[in-house]
Amino acid sequence: MDKFRYVCIMIGGFLGPFAGQSLSVVLPEFAADFGISLELASLTMTAYMLPLAVTMLFSSYLVRNLRPAGVIRTAYLVIAVAAFVLVVTPVWWLFLVAFIVAAIGNAFTAPLLQQVLKHITPDDKLGQALGTYAAMQSFGLFSAPLVAGVTSLVSWRLMYVFLAVFAVVIVIVRVPDVPASPPAPGSRRFKLNWPIVRAMLTLLSVGTGVIGMSFIIALYVGDRFGAGPVTRGAIVMIGGLTAFIFARYVGGLADKHGPRPVLAGGLIVAAVALLAIAVSPWMILIAVFWGIAVLAVQGTQVSMNMIVLRAPGGTQMLSTIQAFRFFGNSLTPIVILPLYNIHAWWAFLGAACILLVMAVVNIAGQRRTTT
Repeated sequence: MDKFRYVCIMIGGFLGPFAGQSLSVVLPEFAADFGISLELASLTMTAYMLPLAVTMLFSSYLVRNLRPAGVIRTAYLVIAVAAFVLVVTPVWWLFLVAFIVAAIGNAFTAPLLQQVLKHITPDDKLGQALGTYAAMQSFGLFSAPLVAGVTSLVSWRLMYVFLAVFAVVIVIVRVPDVPASPPAPGSRRFKLNWPIVRAMLTLLSVGTGVIGMSFIIALYVGDRFGAGPVTRGAIVMIGGLTAFIFARYVGGLADKHGPRPVLAGGLIVAAVALLAIAVSPWMILIAVFWGIAVLAVQGTQVSMNMIVLRAPGGTQMLSTIQAFRFFGNSLTPIVILPLYNIHAWWAFLGAACILLVMAVVNIAGQRRTTT
């Protein structure tokens, strides 16, 4: 049963990002089914991402005195009900409400699942465990477009049957029960200092410069090579598949060498990979470099999570800091897409510069800490 409950943690890591990206390649079918415009349909995705990010700013703090397993079970029960509504409702506004409810539920599950992982994992294996969890998140994020495209051949709503079934599995099996992590008596209250701001900005850059770039990758291979929707979805999924296979090993590097070198190194490697995508002559090379970019920033995210979870009061700060990855994801259309509309190369250069700036900021911060 302990093994099943560990698997439930990983399934939970998959489901949240999968739900968020579930409409990315079926917006025309979605809009047609509800009789709404494509622009209004696209706002449905924003309606998932923004409540998720905003709620994550304080979700860990709100439930700091509650046992994580109970909160997670309640959240997935709510998500299962919301998924049922997503499957059956013929009304767009009700779909929108259920989608927002699912997003808010996932804002509580994501940080608490990692909190449970920290409690059940030996400290010298924490990087590998968080790496596996991050791999499942990436796989959910980047496999959603392909799964959506395939299920749309029958009905795009089948995606939410999948979501409901696995949410019910987690409710029934449950995750490991660990104690709550309230602040210790006499501990200092949360203070917004430079290391915390740096952590927020780092995950903001990861969200903007890589995680949110999946639709830019799809546009790029479509415009440059005339790739169809299935091919575009497959190339986007390569990023999640690469992270799924190798993120545990990247987490092991953080265990072995410490999280801070892996954090900065991941930003640099991802930036180089994005520049390589811009000059690659073949789609297969683009898929390879995209996989490298996603895997590299997974190393950055895992390392950041390790640093936060090991810090005093880190379990209460985790969701606040992680929220900025989702804010970054929502910034990509605003920051990167206009550059892409000028020239595709500028989009990849802009994303790479964002990552390199944050790599320099983190390296400077590490040197200041050690001197």
